[in-house]
Amino acid sequence: MPRKKEYVRQKVVEAATHVFWDRGYAGTSVENLVEATGLHRRSMYGEFGDKERLFLACLDHYGNETWKHLIAMLLAFPGGLKNIGMFFRDRVDYAIPDTCRGCFFVNTIIEKNSVGPKAIAMVCEYLNLLDEAFFSCLVTAQASGHIPAHRNCRTLAKYLTYFFEGLMVAGKENRDRGSLDLAAQAALEAIMV
Repeated sequence: MPRKKEYVRQKVVEAATHVFWDRGYAGTSVENLVEATGLHRRSMYGEFGDKERLFLACLDHYGNETWKHLIAMLLAFPGGLKNIGMFFRDRVDYAIPDTCRGCFFVNTIIEKNSVGPKAIAMVCEYLNLLDEAFFSCLVTAQASGHIPAHRNCRTLAKYLTYFFEGLMVAGKENRDRGSLDLAAQAALEAIMV
């Protein structure tokens, strides 16, 4: 008869996500994961297979718990520049405390040479969702005359995605609210000319 699990998978993934987010993939040992999750090595390997597969589960967890909320913020009615402004105000609020760890996805991209190609592909899929949400808002803004008709909304969406990535890195440097607010305002102004 198989042994009954003495852990909840979701709680293990949440705990492991925090470890990977704080230490990075390369800086996280199996020992760190065992200590943070309370799992025995055998249980961890039995449930997830290896460190990489646990990392993939953590990325998926972050995407489902955090990322989808951010995308929903952009796609909420009525869309347009108002939603983009709200999104960046939310991200500035997130970035200013000393406890800001940046974005788990952006941190993973920065660690590209340490993580496997499956992790990078997963992160790129989530970043594409952000890009598409920005694009949707920009098309709405252009249709309402807030963005000139000659501007390419695809290019502007990429610009906003790259700005978001930079903002999340800046948050790890503990920038002050004033400079982050000014940068976000400049990014919004740049798409309207």
